[in-house]
Amino acid sequence: MTMSNDVPNLDDLICLNREIAALVKAGIPIELGLRGLSGSVGSRLSRLSGRLSERLAEGQTLPEALANEGPAVSPVYTAVMEAGLAAGRLPQALESLAVSGQVIQETQRRVFLAILYPAICIAVGYVLFCGFLIIVAPFLIHAMEMFRFPVNWPIEVAQSLYLRRSIFTQLIPAVVLAVFVVTALLRNSLARGFYRWISSYCWIPGVASIRRSLKWAQFTEVLALLVEHSSPLARAFTLAANSTDDARWHREARAVSDRLTQGASFNDALQSARSLPSLVTWMLATGEKQGTLSLTLRQLSDMFRRRAVRQAMILKTWLPVVITVVVTGSIGLLYGLAFFIPMRAFLIGLMNE
Repeated sequence: MTMSNDVPNLDDLICLNREIAALVKAGIPIELGLRGLSGSVGSRLSRLSGRLSERLAEGQTLPEALANEGPAVSPVYTAVMEAGLAAGRLPQALESLAVSGQVIQETQRRVFLAILYPAICIAVGYVLFCGFLIIVAPFLIHAMEMFRFPVNWPIEVAQSLYLRRSIFTQLIPAVVLAVFVVTALLRNSLARGFYRWISSYCWIPGVASIRRSLKWAQFTEVLALLVEHSSPLARAFTLAANSTDDARWHREARAVSDRLTQGASFNDALQSARSLPSLVTWMLATGEKQGTLSLTLRQLSDMFRRRAVRQAMILKTWLPVVITVVVTGSIGLLYGLAFFIPMRAFLIGLMNE
């Protein structure tokens, strides 16, 4: 099991992808290449390369060596390695994974930058709101009571918020801070799952669609590699599905594989793949019937990858604008209403005196 500071990030895995693909293309034994890599790159990646080299020297296969890293390395990464080795096309499989990783990485970076400014605005707006509750609200309430103005709904709202000020100034900040601290420190699956969900940005509209397109691009490209290598279609379908990070698709792919093993036609077996887009199902069945399955898979992979890149470009262009306008505009409107409506009621009370 790896230490926490040895856990490779996406940058490390993309770099490792490139290095292993280059070693295979150059005909250099992976064990020797990784041993040399361990002394020539950054400390975290060098330690990962060194551990993999040692396991390969002990007789483990590359997927087994990666699997022994535990949760530090995604099972998807190991599955791509296994599929690439089975097809005899490891460099191509790794290049495919690297391209997907770079699209995801760039999208996540742009999304992070897009939400950074609105997040700062939210934090500042919340601090100002708490300042309103602590400083301005008691002044308004005291002045209304002193001048014996008739109580109206803005002052009632301000008074209600003031009486519950500890919730906003103490409880909510403490809960938010505790969630982030627990998520960062705990190693249980719930905390890791919550962190992965937050850091993947799939809760932002558009990001999940990009990941779906990349998932189908990865699946069809790996399946094309296996089909071109004349791997049995039942095994190839399962291996290709395992190269994606989707547990439901893994189960459906195993069902397709089981039906193929039992002698069902490819078209009938694909009926078990309910997650598969209907266009893909039709194209796969047609390609297999016409003997052009490999070419069809290549076309599908290219289509989904171009779609993912196009979606990422749209998201990177419009997300910062939409988030900034909606979030900062809402904060300004709410803060203005929270301040000026009670102040207006106070001034109207003075005028009526």
